[in-house]
Amino acid sequence: MTQFWWNVTADALPESARGEIVATLSGPEMDLFTCFEEQGQWHAYRVFRTLRDAGHCQPNLLAAALLHDVGKTREPLSIWDRVLIVIVETLLPSQIDIWGRGGAQGWKRPFVVRAQHARWGAEMAEAAGSDPVTVKLILRHQDKLRSGPATVEDEMLLLLQWADDQN
Repeated sequence: MTQFWWNVTADALPESARGEIVATLSGPEMDLFTCFEEQGQWHAYRVFRTLRDAGHCQPNLLAAALLHDVGKTREPLSIWDRVLIVIVETLLPSQIDIWGRGGAQGWKRPFVVRAQHARWGAEMAEAAGSDPVTVKLILRHQDKLRSGPATVEDEMLLLLQWADDQN
């Protein structure tokens, strides 16, 4: 419910937040960030700040925090699309992945965006020249690790998911 209100009441980021973001992202990555609508910028910034406030300062992790949902800018979702996704995730969790296959059109469009935005975002970040670790974190930010973290990248992925879940 908190995320719903954050999305409904989103306003432009303050200059202090923009300064932190500009200091973290390259020029082409910043161009990607500005593709977000205000609520997307706020979500990304809150994920970033959650990590920073918890003492995490790895540049690749922080860049991934700011860009992890940038694939959603290819096919923007309305607030009602987002509500529908949450309802279906709750009531029909096995169906959501099935409906997420194929093209982003018709009534399945929100589910396709949910399922494919990580891949789209990784492609966009790679095209913008992001570090390969940042690209992998964006690509994998919705993956479920089947066992404990095996690599430093897995540990960063778990941190990104933790911060994303908070926001």
